[in-house]
Amino acid sequence: MTEHALERRITRSARRPEHVNLDRSRIVDRLDPKMVTLLTVLGFGLPVAGYLVLLSCYSLNVIVGDQWNDISVINGSYAHFFDWSSMWALHGENRIFFPNIIVVLLAHTVHYNIQVEEYLSAVMLIGATALLIWAHKRRSPSTPWLYYCPVAILTFSIVQWQNTLWGFQMAWFLVLLSLAVAVVLLDKVRLTWFVFFAAIGAGVVGSYSSLQGLLIWPAGLILLYHRRRAWHFFVAWIVASSAVIFGYFYHFNNPAGRYPYAMFKYPLVTAKFYLLLIGDVIGLPINNGPSPNLAVVMFGLLIVIVAVVMLLAYGLRRDENGGSPVGLVLICVGLVFAVTVTQGRIIFGYNAASLSRYTTFDLLVLVGLYLTILEPPLRRREIPQVKAAARSVNFEADQEPVPSRTPAWFTHGRFRWIRAVVVAAVAVQLSLGINYGLPGAQGNFEYKSMSVKVLRNIDHTGDGAVQYYLDIFEPASWIRRQAAVAEEHRLSLFDNAVSSGSMKKPAETSNG
Repeated sequence: MTEHALERRITRSARRPEHVNLDRSRIVDRLDPKMVTLLTVLGFGLPVAGYLVLLSCYSLNVIVGDQWNDISVINGSYAHFFDWSSMWALHGENRIFFPNIIVVLLAHTVHYNIQVEEYLSAVMLIGATALLIWAHKRRSPSTPWLYYCPVAILTFSIVQWQNTLWGFQMAWFLVLLSLAVAVVLLDKVRLTWFVFFAAIGAGVVGSYSSLQGLLIWPAGLILLYHRRRAWHFFVAWIVASSAVIFGYFYHFNNPAGRYPYAMFKYPLVTAKFYLLLIGDVIGLPINNGPSPNLAVVMFGLLIVIVAVVMLLAYGLRRDENGGSPVGLVLICVGLVFAVTVTQGRIIFGYNAASLSRYTTFDLLVLVGLYLTILEPPLRRREIPQVKAAARSVNFEADQEPVPSRTPAWFTHGRFRWIRAVVVAAVAVQLSLGINYGLPGAQGNFEYKSMSVKVLRNIDHTGDGAVQYYLDIFEPASWIRRQAAVAEEHRLSLFDNAVSSGSMKKPAETSNG
């Protein structure tokens, strides 16, 4: 029997009456099937459409901020197509080797069009969301597709407008996609060595795309633990992760990490900063000051408390068959991601915790919580029953079916309050995320519109404006040199500008 045929039989067996306790008290079971289908299509389609509309309305093909460092990488590629030293070099605390490869390819194909890079990020986000939903659905086939719509609502939230509209953040979307691929592969019903090494490959790509990619390795250990994989898979995963981490930190000299112990020096400030990170998935802009926004901090505290309860309720007992471990993985990744940001950005004050670009990974905590509550926690007395159900179908000894547990938390259960809190948090994030995300995207568009004008007229613009609109962390002289390289190779907006001659006539571009 092929593995594909085996998984089809597993899914069918999980839907059999003896394995699935159909609960007609669920609202979705009382609705007309056509209405359910329509709601499902809208539930998935509207978030994706909204995300793409935001991208199409507010995207501009202009180089700003950290993307000027990409110009150095691209410039080196014209001498050596893959200039390994520049592509492997640290960017802050990040090794962005694989994003640099993509950047070089974009330079030699579409003249480093930033909008193409941003749409590529959107494709990665769509792929990551689809894979994570599939990973859970594969283990929980009785869960209606309609119940997965809040996952799309969260992952495509416009609260992350800074990542959406900044091509450089393609690296984080590549990390998210690598995480999703690793989860899908490691969580297969039958884990073969070929699939296992493919998951390691996904971990390597994610790890050398940004610092946060290293979180894929502990995430993989969580899945291996819950699915009771053979010991040799554990050993191979730990060896691979150790090698990758060693390679990441070999000759690691990060000038941006001058204050590695700042988060330990002021524990109360650290706690507030961390909770602000978790809670500001609503996108509220926060100014620097002695105290953060109390409501956002309390929202973050509520999310963290629920997350800890979920990890204790679901994480201590192994679940070999259900979909909840997929949610646990995302909860852990989101919580630890906030730790890494706290360690590296607390020195910039509370305002740094409210930056839009961190919400992409902070939202994983809510996504993980929601996916986890789609199934009830596995109790000790239920473990033998689940195993017996897995053996009740005539399969080979090592090819047991995956019995599915009805998502009873939507109708009853001791943790009803947690279900209510998670659903309410999703609703709050949706409403406030739109409320704060849309003005943020509009303000970013206005700022980058000025960046376009400054870049087109860079030889006739003062140093202050060059720094403010193009890269506040670099001197204007350096930015001008990078702009000359971009113009020489017709990169980004210089591609159209050079062909039309607009760079030579700044007066003609005064209207942007």
